Amino acid sequence: MKDVFRGLVNKITVCRTDKEAIDVCIRRLETEGHLTVSFANAHAFNMSCKKPEFYGALSASSVLFRDGIGVKILFKLLKKEPGANLNGTDLIPQLLEGAFKGKRIAIFGSTDNELSTAAEQVTKLGLDVVCTCDGFRESKAYLALIDSYAPEVVLLAMGMPKQELVSQQVAASFEGIACINGGAIVDFMAGKVERAPEWIRKLSLEWLYRLCKEPKRLFKRYVVGNVTFLTRAIVARF
Repeated sequence: MKDVFRGLVNKITVCRTDKEAIDVCIRRLETEGHLTVSFANAHAFNMSCKKPEFYGALSASSVLFRDGIGVKILFKLLKKEPGANLNGTDLIPQLLEGAFKGKRIAIFGSTDNELSTAAEQVTKLGLDVVCTCDGFRESKAYLALIDSYAPEVVLLAMGMPKQELVSQQVAASFEGIACINGGAIVDFMAGKVERAPEWIRKLSLEWLYRLCKEPKRLFKRYVVGNVTFLTRAIVARF
């Protein structure tokens, strides 16, 4: 467990601003010829302790960003500079518009209703949506769609750990593709999941806002999960 926590902390790219994070992604794509962007929150750290294949996929990402106050606390415990909080919900639209305007994009995840609305939002950001597909297929279905439609960018919104495992297969199967693991980004873009007010987000308490909105579904992740994470973070310190 300690090795997993420390390994992910060492993998995370610390940035001071959203712009710096976008610039990092652009440089990685230019220098490495492909890009996989992932986000590590407390839930991801906990899952990595239970699922070695998920930990491997996160570790294989081109860029891994810190997401959430829990991981910030972990950085502080390890006496490391945490940088800016780079959650995908805020960063991904900026990344799409700032780095991939005019590019062909495939969006995989959520359901057809949400995908339709999210695709409209992505089009407004200046990208060409060439393919969408719900998030309930086997990985080979997404690889086949990529092969058929040849997108330059793939946005995955299937949730952890499926999206990270699919992105790992995409990176191994195709050259020159930017793959972004977006979690609930499609649901947020479609308005299915409500964002917390800005003042709550600035306090890094959006998790609490979502818990109040969906207590039954999110209790295990945010209450049990956060306690588990903080316990592991304290252990990782020593």
